[in-house]
Amino acid sequence: MSNFPILDLVVGMLFIFFVLSIICSSAVEIAMGYFKVRSKILTEWLTTIFSKAVDTDNGPKKLGIAILDHCSVTALSANGSAPAYIDAKNFAAALIEKISFDPGDPNSVPASLDEIQEKIKASDALSPELKRVLLSYTVEAKSTFASITLKIGSETDLFKSKVENWFDSSMDRVGGTLKTRYMRPFTLIVATVVSILMNADSIAIAKYLYNNPEARTQLADAAGSRPLIDSMNNRLNNAAALLPKGDTLTMEQFERAIKERNSIIKDANATLEGTIPLGWSREEFTPAQGRSVIPLLIAKVIGLAATVLAIMMGAPFWFDVLGKVSNLRSSGAKPARSADSQPV
Repeated sequence: MSNFPILDLVVGMLFIFFVLSIICSSAVEIAMGYFKVRSKILTEWLTTIFSKAVDTDNGPKKLGIAILDHCSVTALSANGSAPAYIDAKNFAAALIEKISFDPGDPNSVPASLDEIQEKIKASDALSPELKRVLLSYTVEAKSTFASITLKIGSETDLFKSKVENWFDSSMDRVGGTLKTRYMRPFTLIVATVVSILMNADSIAIAKYLYNNPEARTQLADAAGSRPLIDSMNNRLNNAAALLPKGDTLTMEQFERAIKERNSIIKDANATLEGTIPLGWSREEFTPAQGRSVIPLLIAKVIGLAATVLAIMMGAPFWFDVLGKVSNLRSSGAKPARSADSQPV
């Protein structure tokens, strides 16, 4: 307990927003995994960028589809669809193999960067812009390789690394599209549903904590417990780490990730239920004698909207803010002992 009740109130509210954000983040990840959103948007990117047809062992098909069906990429995903993530090395290998495929000699492979360069020039499966980009990478790879004194790789390796870097940078932009088109709307929907179902009204919660010093202090003490906060944040990060970045997401991995997120949601919900009243009651919409119910409805809508907006900021944001504000409530961090000092 600090000497400033209002500071305890602020810390408590930040902790509530942090916990609610964890609940929503976990629920959004479950929804994203269930609907295979990452796979769909990656498939959309590949079929849009590589939209022209290319010859394959199974006949002509879009280059993007051919890359998805390549043995280096497809893993356990269905034909014509992408896994959740594609490793850049596997993508580069699939792309080079598909644009250098010769129906007249299926077993032929390019033996040098010069051959790859000729295959790129002759390919009808690449747009003129993409063809120029890849050709510029071949020129850069040759120039870089010629200037290297100690050659531990090859021109082709340098070219592949440039294609891999291009793919990784493209995936960063695809990730931005994923957040804008899917994650933010999903988070808004989930935050709204969670706030309404739990009746997480910021105004009502703040009033309750202000009028109940014991609950306010208990919540502020929990917020000031770094082991608890760090544990909750680490569990959220570890749950995200259960989804592999470079391989296809198997059903076993997906089920394990879902179980971990469900566990996080239950623990986070239990943390709040033991401290503040959640849920709906008739008394909330029973105005005092002679007063209208309309102001109560307006206050409820504003309080729920404030909670939704707070959740939209995300758990990492509230984790950082909570750590900074909690230091104001305590006596500050213990100063580090000098390496030269000796215990007295």
